[in-house]
Amino acid sequence: MRKYYLLAFVTFVFVLLTACQTAVSVSPVPPTLAAATTPTVAATAVPATATTEPTNAPPTATPPPSPTATPAPLTVGFDTAVPAELKTAVETAVQAVPEQLALAETDADLVLKAQAEAPIAEWIFAVAAPFPTFADDISLAEVQEAWRNGALLLTPEMDAVLRGWWGDPATAATMVAPESLIDTLWQTQTAYDDPVLTIVPFEQLTPRLKVLAVDGNSPISVNYDQASYGLKLSLGWAGEETAVAQMQPLWPEPLTNRHDELLTHLTMTGPSGLSRAVADRMEKYGYQYPGEEIAPIMQAADIAHMSHENAFAPDCPDPTPTGGTTFCAQPKTIQLMTWLGVDVVELTGNHLNDWGRQNLLYTLDLYDEVGMATYGGGRNLEEAQQPLLIEHNGNKIAFVGCNEAGPWGVWAQEDQPGAMPCGDYSFSIAQIQELAAQGYVVVGSIQFIEHFQYDVFQPQRDAFMGFANAGASIVHGAHGHHPMGFAFSGDRFVHYGTGNTFADQMFSLGTRQMFVDTYVIYDGRLIGTDLWTGMIEDYARPRKMTEEERIQLLQSVFDGSDFSLGE
Repeated sequence: MRKYYLLAFVTFVFVLLTACQTAVSVSPVPPTLAAATTPTVAATAVPATATTEPTNAPPTATPPPSPTATPAPLTVGFDTAVPAELKTAVETAVQAVPEQLALAETDADLVLKAQAEAPIAEWIFAVAAPFPTFADDISLAEVQEAWRNGALLLTPEMDAVLRGWWGDPATAATMVAPESLIDTLWQTQTAYDDPVLTIVPFEQLTPRLKVLAVDGNSPISVNYDQASYGLKLSLGWAGEETAVAQMQPLWPEPLTNRHDELLTHLTMTGPSGLSRAVADRMEKYGYQYPGEEIAPIMQAADIAHMSHENAFAPDCPDPTPTGGTTFCAQPKTIQLMTWLGVDVVELTGNHLNDWGRQNLLYTLDLYDEVGMATYGGGRNLEEAQQPLLIEHNGNKIAFVGCNEAGPWGVWAQEDQPGAMPCGDYSFSIAQIQELAAQGYVVVGSIQFIEHFQYDVFQPQRDAFMGFANAGASIVHGAHGHHPMGFAFSGDRFVHYGTGNTFADQMFSLGTRQMFVDTYVIYDGRLIGTDLWTGMIEDYARPRKMTEEERIQLLQSVFDGSDFSLGE
């Protein structure tokens, strides 16, 4: 897709420049870009009364007209601040019209360089560290100080850009080959609270990097503000005023490497049950009460996911704060889900059929009625096996899911509703491989057997990594009533367990801690994950963690993850 935008830009410039050669009065053509024309001399009228005297003088030979001089093409050069992709695009446009423009290594008429006035391009960069990093934010002043002091790991191209943008540093940065950058960052950083930083163009972000907001503004955030972002490089033409004026109309809007129309933000949550104490609090304080603090995250997402483990039932009794483990939800409580903007409901939960299979059928009809899509379960086995396919902003996203934990009565049968059984995983793995080959960003969910701990048992690791190795970009553990660690398979991201979302399990710190994961998909691939961390209060509602609580949770899950810094 990025190639499409650059191709469109080159085509646009070519059309404008070649149009300058046509003598059509549309808009004034810059004189040095237009083909030269021979001046026309107007004839002088002879008065009617004048007479012409005959002469015997021999006729004077008329000299041949002087050849019209062709103006030399404007020459174009580049400062070191120009990113390689932008330079290539401009070079291609220049080479398309050799009569008008030419490339020059030195003494160019026009030089593309870093400058804020009349920019033709705004290139977005991100400051990042290895994913297991506590820090969430950094000031622009701190980033520039790290540059001056040689505290960044950079590719040679990025080093050249920063030299043209911020000037030469007092101490040179450590140079790393592009293909080695991510591994070197992870090998160099040895502690979660001491990030090793790099700067990369936005489109080069990968899930193994954590993007740090710059003065509270992150380019992967749904609330990103480009106008005030500190790592936005504005580039424009420098040169003789007339030449600059002639080139400026060719870029009516600045080029960029970050396009909102190629972005999708997907939020994913852990297990929820709108019953028992959660339903009791909704009855007392209103249906928005459990979700008030996570609502801004879910409502802002392009696609909001929720794993609701209970069926809605018309005969579900009034809630009580305590009770057994056979669950249902009153239909009116779906108001919480609609208010949160839930788009996708995962149906891999253990308790879908607690109140009878007929109520799961009722629930599926209710989801259809309010416009919520489902996956990981269905009205029968064939429906439960179907992936959910969504296209948003050019991104093709496929959701698949299955239930490993059981019990047997929750699994869909040939003619009975329920969750998709995992079996030996071969069906889901083949499905993931096929969808990934078709260009989908695949989200794979597994309802695994519960483990109330941060680290992962080998059987769960095998199942989740099987999905990742098959091609799932995101592998999601929605079963986890206790948050669990992370893993990577290349650029594929695994979260073994997010912890509860709406649940009344306040018997331990782990069952109160929780994540909302926001996945950032750009131009057909996962480029990053933003972690919102919460603490469940009042047996019903997650609130945003304090900084101390957040670090405590991240320390625990990073320690329980399938990776190590410094290696």
